[in-house]
Amino acid sequence: MKAWESIINTAMLGTDKPTPAIADLPEDVAVIANAIDAAATLDKEERYLQKAAVIYNYRQSGFVPFQKNDLPVNKASEEIKSYCTPEAVRVLNTILDEENDQLLQLWLNQCSKVGCLLMPDVLPAVLEKAQKDVSLRSVVIECSGNRGAWLSKMNPVWNWFSILPDEELWQTGSPAQRAEVLKRLRQNEPVKALEWLQQTWEQENAAGKLELLKALKINSNADDLPWLESLLNEKGQKVKDEALALLKSIPGSSVIKQYEELLLQSVTLKKEKALLGLTTKTSVHVKLPAVVDEGIYKSGIEKLSGPKSTVTDENYVIYQLISSVPPAFWEKQFEATPVQVVEYFEKYAQEMVPALANAVAKFGQKSWVPFFVGQRMFYPDFVEMLSGREQEKYLLKALSNDAQNAIAHAVRINDEWGTEFAVAALLKMANWPYEYNRGFFTRYIRLIPVGALNHIENITSQQANLQPTWDKTRNHLINLLSLKQQTLKAFNA
Repeated sequence: MKAWESIINTAMLGTDKPTPAIADLPEDVAVIANAIDAAATLDKEERYLQKAAVIYNYRQSGFVPFQKNDLPVNKASEEIKSYCTPEAVRVLNTILDEENDQLLQLWLNQCSKVGCLLMPDVLPAVLEKAQKDVSLRSVVIECSGNRGAWLSKMNPVWNWFSILPDEELWQTGSPAQRAEVLKRLRQNEPVKALEWLQQTWEQENAAGKLELLKALKINSNADDLPWLESLLNEKGQKVKDEALALLKSIPGSSVIKQYEELLLQSVTLKKEKALLGLTTKTSVHVKLPAVVDEGIYKSGIEKLSGPKSTVTDENYVIYQLISSVPPAFWEKQFEATPVQVVEYFEKYAQEMVPALANAVAKFGQKSWVPFFVGQRMFYPDFVEMLSGREQEKYLLKALSNDAQNAIAHAVRINDEWGTEFAVAALLKMANWPYEYNRGFFTRYIRLIPVGALNHIENITSQQANLQPTWDKTRNHLINLLSLKQQTLKAFNA
């Protein structure tokens, strides 16, 4: 309204400036404005304030909306899939009230699995959740149907329903989108992903190069080596560091070969005759050669163990080298099978056994893991390398020796815990209710199986003063597990 603009200008510049002209006012307001102007007892300031009050209230009363009767009908296409059951809807509403994204993910996964759709009235709330949590988007799209796709066009922040081909996203997407494209491509077509990155490399800025290079961690292989080796001449130090880190994870790279050459001289298996030649004495000799190539230390191997370390500098260097070469190297070096290699280290170089375990985890040698799980030491990186019953047995063993460390690594796995381990872990958690509180169980409810409900009432803290706090946390956990149980039941899982 032009008259209101005039009111604002007068308020800022003074009443000496022109007040709203009668011609600029709506007909009903103009009648009142004329009456105000006709009042001889009012000065110009009072006339201004009274007109401003009338115009302000007129604006607050609203406007007649623009009318256009020939607009095309815009509605969602008919759905092909069926909507979820009333029971599932009820559980979903409770989960949304709890604001628990873990349970929402579970609900959506179950809904997608049975081929059902979200009810229309809850779509906006779920779309808002997915707007904030990118990990929910793909399953939300599956569960939203045609109405979700239609509704996404009504709000620009929901435009992620339109999925562009990877080729187009790679060319036109945001840095985050391009990085995700490269990661997806590395899963199934690592060579093609490398080619794409090489084609655009010179056009990328330093930050972009670093993020895209990280995608090569997925399915890294010998085909990557020539190009990664060339990146050691890059100008950006962070890019060079990332390329070096990748080279140190791929067997056959120049840096790993350099480590292996030094280990050939530093760790040797010696078999000597003893007792008049009737028996054989075996030993592992661990010692650096007199001269060590300084390039070893430039690649990230630390020369000194530190002032508080009980390990000698020499052994510390060898420990790092053993951690950095593929375990298969020792099969050739010792002319032995994997189980024999582990036995040799255990008997003759016990202090280097953890280094060998580090190498097993770093290079993903799952076949070597069983040779370590019987040891007293807990190797957390092995948790994700084991599966099924073996994983649970390993975690249970670690739980009895170092509960908090075992739990800290157990929450990193993707699969739901077994009931036996979950109950054993909860028995430990009850003694630290301030650390394992409501927030902890809200974040990790996906890991705790519904089967724990049959045991949780009997889980108490060993310290009486902590029991009231644990009781509150336990009630919260029971509520979360009940919602989890109801979700599975609603979809007949």
